[in-house]
Amino acid sequence: MKKIVYLGLLFSVLVCAGLLSGCAATSGISGSVKVVKGQEGCAQESKIIVNNDSLARAIKITDLKSTFAGDLLKANAMVYSKRTDTLALQYKFRWYDSQGIEVEPESSPWQPVIIYGRETKSAQAVAPNPSVKEFKIEIRYRE
Repeated sequence: MKKIVYLGLLFSVLVCAGLLSGCAATSGISGSVKVVKGQEGCAQESKIIVNNDSLARAIKITDLKSTFAGDLLKANAMVYSKRTDTLALQYKFRWYDSQGIEVEPESSPWQPVIIYGRETKSAQAVAPNPSVKEFKIEIRYRE
C-alpha cells in the first residue's frame, strides 16, 4: 500500500514539474524602455525581465535605446548570443502610451531571427502612432 501511495505521489510531482517546465519554455526574455520627460529633456528608464533561464544562458540583451523619428518612437535592442552555436529565435515589439496601455496590440507580429555564435544582432521597429511613449521587446525560442 505504501508503494502505491509513494508512486502516486511521485507521478503527481513529475506531472506538475513537467507542466511547469512546459510553461517556462514558452516564455522568454523581455526588455522595456520608457521615455520620461523631465526639466532637462527626455530620459529613458529601462529594465530586463527573464522568464526563461535556459534562454537567459543563451542570449543577453546588451542595449536598449529609443529615439524619435519625427513624432514616432523608434526602438532598438541589441541581442548578444553567449553560445557558439546558431540560435533560432523570434522577437516582437509591444507599444504602450504614457498611461501604460498597450497601443495597437496586433500591429507587430513575431519576427524570426537567426543569431550565430557570439554574434550581436540589432532588432529595430517604429511605433505605430505618436501616442507611444514606451516599448517592450519580447524574445523567445522560435516555435
